[in-house]
Amino acid sequence: MIREAELRRRAANQAIDPMILNLDYALGWFLAALYAANHLKDRLRFKGGTCLRKAYFSQHRFSEDLDFTATTSMNTKSLKPRVEHAAQWCEERGGPDFSARTPRFEEISDEYGVETLQARIYFRGPLRFAGSPQAIRLDITGKERLILPVEKRSLIHPYSDAHALGQAILPCYSLAEMLAEKIRAIGGQRRFAISRDIYDIHILMKKGVNITAILPPLKEKFAARGLDVGQLSLTAICARRAEFERDWKRNLLYLLPRGQEVSFLDAWKTTLALLERAEVGTG
Repeated sequence: MIREAELRRRAANQAIDPMILNLDYALGWFLAALYAANHLKDRLRFKGGTCLRKAYFSQHRFSEDLDFTATTSMNTKSLKPRVEHAAQWCEERGGPDFSARTPRFEEISDEYGVETLQARIYFRGPLRFAGSPQAIRLDITGKERLILPVEKRSLIHPYSDAHALGQAILPCYSLAEMLAEKIRAIGGQRRFAISRDIYDIHILMKKGVNITAILPPLKEKFAARGLDVGQLSLTAICARRAEFERDWKRNLLYLLPRGQEVSFLDAWKTTLALLERAEVGTG
């Protein structure tokens, strides 16, 4: 495990709370361990904002959880030993302590009524502090139809102990598939306005993801959540602008490293332009 001084130095250079960087460091270790210790490359597909940061773009926003789609049925009974194996893998290699507290597991239904397996994995990393340990949240969703081929990506772990993690290869959603799911999240009447979706859409578009590649899968993506892509309404989304902007200030800005700042207005314009094209392309 790296020294606390390295973590604090990196946090200062990026103008990020050391607690956020401590979590980012632990996320890299646990990702490598979860796959290396359990042979899950054919069962869990990595996705979401942490996937963008840990597998595609090293300067992407920081993230606070791990999102996966399971290709076969998983439950608490089958996940618990895999988490234990991952924790042991990290211990044997001198990584963070993932036995800081007994993990918590829960099976819930998300806002679409789809069953999701959640786990909270508590840890102690390089950052020394009093109080309760930090936690990684795992979200594993089933019954999600993957439309595009999986991308095999190397784990991005920009810390001095990267060698200890070995050649970690992650089975990831393609950028086009993640963009399609972000459109569904924004346009599928998600209960809460989540500004991280808007930020991710903005970055994916700036990175050159081809909009024509995502139009065919959109109908299936919406249908997988019992939604009709034909009901995608730009007017309804525009009416929620204030909600998104409030969430941007509260829940996104603190995750942006120095030099990677994006204004809400720029991200909002990018998102509306994309949704307009999607609305026309699927109409």
